[in-house]
Amino acid sequence: MSITPVAVRRVFLYNGRTLPDPNPQMTPEAVKQFYSAIHADLTNAVVEGGAFVGDTQTFEFKRGLGTKG
Repeated sequence: MSITPVAVRRVFLYNGRTLPDPNPQMTPEAVKQFYSAIHADLTNAVVEGGAFVGDTQTFEFKRGLGTKG
């Protein structure tokens, strides 16, 4: 039996959408910062997940809950 390396595909979920991985070398936190230029509310989001299903690793950006006033 031999072990064959398989490339991991990362998926980032935000607000019901799947965002492509801009660079596999970036940390999930860096990906969040990258997308915060387009989605400003990601600035206060947290990164959750990292679970594997097959060769896909899924992360989710969840908006932080804040208080007004």
